[in-house]
Amino acid sequence: MASKIFGVFYQIIPSAIGEIGIIWGQKNAAPLIIHIMLPQKDIPVTERIIKNWPDALERSHENLKKLFLQIQNFLEGFPVSFSLKFIDMNLCYDFQKRVLLETIKIPRGKVISYGRLADRILAPKAARAVGSALARNPFPLIIPCHRVIKSTRYPGNFGGGPETKRFLLKMEDVPSNAKGKISPEKFLIGS
Repeated sequence: MASKIFGVFYQIIPSAIGEIGIIWGQKNAAPLIIHIMLPQKDIPVTERIIKNWPDALERSHENLKKLFLQIQNFLEGFPVSFSLKFIDMNLCYDFQKRVLLETIKIPRGKVISYGRLADRILAPKAARAVGSALARNPFPLIIPCHRVIKSTRYPGNFGGGPETKRFLLKMEDVPSNAKGKISPEKFLIGS
């Protein structure tokens, strides 16, 4: 039987793309992240957190400090290897878990298409379902859904907005050309 999360808390961390909200709960006294909220142009992250989790309290946790620093370092362009230790994957549906666990394998500086990612999880012709699973990725940055792009080589959508996706890709040495397309050399081999 899965342990229940008690209490919902959040912490705002500054970053190169704006304020990021980390929403977490406690399970057996350990903190588990339940959502990472990226900035959006028109609505402050704190306002969005309170709208979705009205009982959430702003609070830090000693065990999450390293992860928060990793997120900040990642957004400053440093290579970071994220652990899933403090991520509550139980909040994801089964197909989404498969997609996210495969997405985390995409190395920095590489991209893959939605269709190829579907092939890799043995769900051929499920490119749209992969896109839907990634659109609902509760752990962006840690699970790098920005590295999954359209087969046309255009970046596609992203929860933090298309500008943020382009920023993240460029930061990882995956720039778009003048037409907005990603170079075929940046595709993960076999994708």
